Amino acid sequence: MKLQYRILWFDDNDDFFNSLDWDFLRDRVAEWGFEPDVKLVTTPETFLGEAPYADYDLMVVDFNLEGYGEGQDFIRKVREQEVFTEIIFYSSNATTVLWDAVRSHQLEGIYVASRDTVQDRILQVGHQSLRKVLDLDNMRGIVMAEVGDLDLLLGKIIGAAIGGLDEDTRQGIFKRFYEKSCEHHSSLKTGLDEFMAAPTVELLLSLCDSNKRWQNFNRVHKRHELLKGRTFGDYAQEILTPRNCLAHGVPIRRDDGRLVFRHQATEYEFSEAVGTALRRKIIEYKNVFSEVEKAFSGG
Repeated sequence: MKLQYRILWFDDNDDFFNSLDWDFLRDRVAEWGFEPDVKLVTTPETFLGEAPYADYDLMVVDFNLEGYGEGQDFIRKVREQEVFTEIIFYSSNATTVLWDAVRSHQLEGIYVASRDTVQDRILQVGHQSLRKVLDLDNMRGIVMAEVGDLDLLLGKIIGAAIGGLDEDTRQGIFKRFYEKSCEHHSSLKTGLDEFMAAPTVELLLSLCDSNKRWQNFNRVHKRHELLKGRTFGDYAQEILTPRNCLAHGVPIRRDDGRLVFRHQATEYEFSEAVGTALRRKIIEYKNVFSEVEKAFSGG
């Protein structure tokens, strides 16, 4: 699971989509530490073309699809494929009409809403669904996967930044990386010596864990004109320390019920609120790093 809450929404009325308050939906989902990713479709071909729907956490289907039939017929096609993603079924008609359609087709896992309240229903169902799956093991997996994505972004930035430096500055960064790594990682000495004999960005990154990538990012940050003067926060403390504790730490339940992860000399207290704050912080860094990577690529 990633930090996106993905919704497939089928309504044949573009004007209805344009009337919705998307900032409201986005801001509320962001409060949970997730980003909404909503795909809007207006034709049966597009909706059915999304099968097997594995990428979606929720589907939203209108009842009255003028010229295409009724929403329950498309929901039935989804359920016939043994897809049990939660679905919100909505209409401007009375909800009794929707429930009658659900019962007549023996559809399971369906929530109903009016056209006026469908966004509120999405938030209710979404929040409940995310809370159910966000147990500790899932949260640990999310953090490790997201830091892996951040590693890739940092690698792209480091490569682009080093490529834009003069030769003396570039060699100085390579040398500093070699010296600091030799101090703390004697087991990598052979690989580091091979790197220093013919240094390249690709070899440098292959010898970097997440912490070393951040250290190299800070080295180019101080030297590249595109990065100078920008602030990037305390990524090591805000992201990498929690990640290391969740990935490698030993969970300990205190007498007062607090859950603490102990990793080396660090203790990290974890709770639902801490998890939400961490997810929001990961999204914040991902947005910042993506912006910088686009600036280097000219995007």
